[in-house]
Amino acid sequence: MKTVTINVEGISQGQWSTFLLELNLMKKAWRPYGVDVQLKAHSIKRIIQQGTFNGENVKKNRRSRK
Repeated sequence: MKTVTINVEGISQGQWSTFLLELNLMKKAWRPYGVDVQLKAHSIKRIIQQGTFNGENVKKNRRSRK
């Protein structure tokens, strides 16, 4: 097990979300090679969920008109 700590200063919320999403892409890319990366950050699950949402599972709330 190897650990890397990254301290980021002067980053906006949008940049932070993008940074975490890019780290998540790296995590997915390395998985086939047997590398298990664990990311830990405040609200990371929500950020990744919203950032990887593609809209395919959207349930329509509008009633169909006749």
